[in-house]
Amino acid sequence: MKVCILTTAHSPFDERIFHKEARSLAEAGYEVVIAAPYTTSMVKDGIRIQAVPPLSSRSDRIWRLRSLYQTALREKADIYHFHDPDLIPVGLRLSRKHRKPVIYDVHEYYGDSLLTRYWLPKPLRKFVAKTVDRVEKRAARSFAGIITVNNHMAELFKRENPEGEILHNYPLQRQFQFSRPEGSKPPVILYLGGINRERGLEIILRAMPLVREKHPEAVCELVGPAETEDLGPDFSDLNPWLERGNVHLRGKVPYEQVPGILAQSSIALVPLLPTLNYRKAIPVKLLEYMAAGLPVAGSRFGYIEEIIEKNRCGLLCKPGDPESLAQAICTFIENPAESLTYAQNGWDAFQREYTWEKEQNKLIRLYERILSARKL
Repeated sequence: MKVCILTTAHSPFDERIFHKEARSLAEAGYEVVIAAPYTTSMVKDGIRIQAVPPLSSRSDRIWRLRSLYQTALREKADIYHFHDPDLIPVGLRLSRKHRKPVIYDVHEYYGDSLLTRYWLPKPLRKFVAKTVDRVEKRAARSFAGIITVNNHMAELFKRENPEGEILHNYPLQRQFQFSRPEGSKPPVILYLGGINRERGLEIILRAMPLVREKHPEAVCELVGPAETEDLGPDFSDLNPWLERGNVHLRGKVPYEQVPGILAQSSIALVPLLPTLNYRKAIPVKLLEYMAAGLPVAGSRFGYIEEIIEKNRCGLLCKPGDPESLAQAICTFIENPAESLTYAQNGWDAFQREYTWEKEQNKLIRLYERILSARKL
């Protein structure tokens, strides 16, 4: 059976798309092709990447829909699996016109996320958010199945389409089989993943100078793409903040480098602001920190608070408060034995409850149900 995975917003080597779902399907015996914006087509780990021209801007994603649709038709797959809401028209056409089974993989609350997007004019945000939410839910009725990432999201879509699975975006267990270097070192405070204002960039930049007043040797690594367009006027020039806080903007790194970065780190941060989207989402980076055996300083709300409190794997901070975040970081630095206990608790919880290897069977079962139903 042939699977064609479609995305406009992600790299074909995205962690969830390639390393988790596509590889799990390939290991289960499916022929897998990923159609996505990229420079060249290739085969990696038995998965074929069918490249479409890379995007030059956010609006360019719309113009790539026709290219991805034509690519999808040429593949003549037995089942299609798409990941972005702007691909809903493509999914509907494949389902309705060509009678193909289509799975919609919902990663986040897209309507809610539009309420805080700086590139969307404020007067339009509520209207656009409601429209996207309405279109998304109505379209779900036409798809063979819906994949969601938590119980709350699953309930929202179950009203429209009862066929689906909750695939928590848990980390790969095999990715975190590494040892930490021995010996003392300056404390390395890590934020991993894309960062902007609502993910806590301003809070980190204000907190790190406070940390360095007590611990001047501390360094903060921000590893992932940074969006600075939505920052306040105090951050029009980032360089003084980076210097005062000893903050390094590393940018995006290859997926394979992430374990090494985690192994070299001492403390991890999840300083998200309590937007509608983040109040409902499980931050995968929190689970990756736990899998890497790092104590976590996280914002006190939503799943962040629930997971940290339940597993006693870190300290909670007042959302949006740099003093609270700085205090948590200093507590970790000044209490190494306590920090080690938090780290061990997090690692134990990950091994027990939060691995992708325990989720992948649900993906395979969903495919089997959908394809079996098509044969009847």
